[in-house]
Amino acid sequence: MNKKFLDRIYKSDLDLSINQLYKEWASSYEDELNGNKYVTPRRCADMLMKYCSNPRIKVLDLGCGTGLSGEALHARGFHQIDGLDLSSEMLTLAKDKAIYSRLINDDLNTLVKLDQKYNGMIAAGVISPGHANPETINVALSLLQSPGIFVFSLNDHALADSAFIKEVETILSSSSVEILEEEYGDHIIDINLKAKIFAIRSKYWNASTD
Repeated sequence: MNKKFLDRIYKSDLDLSINQLYKEWASSYEDELNGNKYVTPRRCADMLMKYCSNPRIKVLDLGCGTGLSGEALHARGFHQIDGLDLSSEMLTLAKDKAIYSRLINDDLNTLVKLDQKYNGMIAAGVISPGHANPETINVALSLLQSPGIFVFSLNDHALADSAFIKEVETILSSSSVEILEEEYGDHIIDINLKAKIFAIRSKYWNASTD
């Protein structure tokens, strides 16, 4: 399988801005990732479903790209899904899937607030060196209703970066959240890249509440 963009995306000396790279990648993004067995969207959707028995909640798909995570959520019964991504080109393709209630064009690294909060949220394959920075986790939690649940992945590159691990440790030491699960497994199988999926829940949340 050709890895035209996967060969470039994790390089520290990337010769394009992330926004420009995703602009060029948009049209072939899904073929390349699916061809290399990208499984993190499915893993994140499965974990959200595991800890949320009510699929009618409003979910935010952070860094939704062309909608691979949205499709995984939709397949598991979540139908009230908003998506956010910095790439307008990717959002155009996500819109064509007709699975999102709303699509938001914004950058997670500069996002301050939205006009809505969510009971569920996923960030699949988004928080990583050179992409969404470690502080994105705190930004995401600020968009979460209390009660609420946040599922996110950190790939091997993020897990090897002390800034990302420190941010996770700081968040998990807070009395306002609890960790439900950490699961290390496949991320993009054919390039032998793995990721750990985290599920964080606001304490005292009854996940089956309407």
